[in-house]
Amino acid sequence: MQELMVGFKCKGCSMLHYPRHARCLRCKGTVFEEVELGDECKLLTYTKLYALPEGIEMTPLLLGIVEFPNGVRALGQLKGDDIKVGMRLRPIWGKIRKLGEKDIYGFRFEPFYSPQ
Repeated sequence: MQELMVGFKCKGCSMLHYPRHARCLRCKGTVFEEVELGDECKLLTYTKLYALPEGIEMTPLLLGIVEFPNGVRALGQLKGDDIKVGMRLRPIWGKIRKLGEKDIYGFRFEPFYSPQ
């Protein structure tokens, strides 16, 4: 079962945020509700990192900014060999690094392939 990424909708002005903020960036409200971001997004830009912090096991590390259909943007690791700006991606939950002896989990993005 794939977990879905969630954003945070301000109850005061309906602005969507990701990640969660203590206060709304628009109206300074402090009450939010969770909203699902969806299972598909588009890659806006990316970079390859070769000087990596301890615990990152893949070199180079691909980091990208994606945009969901509702306009929310997120930064995350990319998984795949043939990454191109504008391609459709999907968020997947999994191990993103190791910190000491502890595995750290989060979302990363992989190419979205439609079932045929």
